Amino acid sequence: MGNTQSSLPTYYNADPNNESYTNALSDYVDLASAAIGAKVVEASNERFGAARNLIKASQPSKDSDDEKMDAWVTRRHNPEADWAVIQLGSSGTIAGFDIDTRGLDGEHAAQVSIQGCLAPAGTRVNSSGDLSGSHEWQELLPAVEIAANSRHLLALWTPTKDEFNHVRVSLHPDGGVSRLRVYGTVTKPHEAPVGETDLASVNAGARVILASDEKLGAKSNLILPGRATPDSPETQGWKTRRTHTADHSDWAIVRLGEPGFLTRIELDTHTYDGDQP
Repeated sequence: MGNTQSSLPTYYNADPNNESYTNALSDYVDLASAAIGAKVVEASNERFGAARNLIKASQPSKDSDDEKMDAWVTRRHNPEADWAVIQLGSSGTIAGFDIDTRGLDGEHAAQVSIQGCLAPAGTRVNSSGDLSGSHEWQELLPAVEIAANSRHLLALWTPTKDEFNHVRVSLHPDGGVSRLRVYGTVTKPHEAPVGETDLASVNAGARVILASDEKLGAKSNLILPGRATPDSPETQGWKTRRTHTADHSDWAIVRLGEPGFLTRIELDTHTYDGDQP
């Protein structure tokens, strides 16, 4: 009968350097970004680099010293596997991952695997990386080999039908990863919001589907929660290149998270002084 579906790989390599695959995960949100509220709940070890580095919106830095790296890096000679549990910024279905080891050459993990779970916020994590209660981890990505100083863009052949709000990333047997992006689609809250809500928030399922230009600031920054801060320049807003053409205007199209009646619109230029429209 040949191979069955269960024997086939669940993911494929969407090489970020191959132009034919550049859009494989570009229509999805990074659910594991601190910029949308993700946080590291617990980690087995953080000897050489904190697990919170995994969820930074910024690109990995190559200027870190040997004592504390801009990556999650554990001690060596772990007999089993190191792990970190991340509470995603929003619940969602998952389409793929970006496992980034840039800046790590010799300190990176040999293999990485990822599991997911849907559990209430604040669920406790025990010393084995398991969630309290009856919550079970579900495999999302089997152990895959990773290379030093590289991005590994791994897309699932089929996005999950189940929604998740926690992931556990495991290093086999130890080592490090600089950044972890968990790409997926935000699921709508199960309970209808009471009163006024931000329909254009990424956490409500909104997406910026198209923009005329985003040379100096990503269009997706428009719908991030909260306000931009000077210490996070990569999330400071949507910014286009300058032009001296008469009557030129730039634009962005935002698909709201759900239909609604507009009561007010807020335009925030915080941190902009001289480069606002």
